[in-house]
Amino acid sequence: MTSEPDDRCPFLVPVIADRLWLYPVGMYCHRPGQSVRVPAPATLAGVCVTRAYLACGRYQASAGAPTGAPPQGG
Repeated sequence: MTSEPDDRCPFLVPVIADRLWLYPVGMYCHRPGQSVRVPAPATLAGVCVTRAYLACGRYQASAGAPTGAPPQGG
C-alpha cells in the first residue's frame, strides 16, 4: 500500500499498538458516531487507501455526501 496520504480515506486510523488486536492489522476505519470497522485486506488495498474511497457508501454517509449505492467495503 504505497499510496500518497492524500489518497487515503480520512476515516482510516493507523494502528499503533498492534498487539491489542486479535489479528494484526495496519489500519482500521473509525467514522464519527459509528463502530470501529476493520476492512478486509482487499478492501483496504483497493478502496480505502486509494481515491476509490470517494465512491464508498459508508464514506459518503459519514461525509454528508449524497449516496446512490448501498454501503460497500470499508
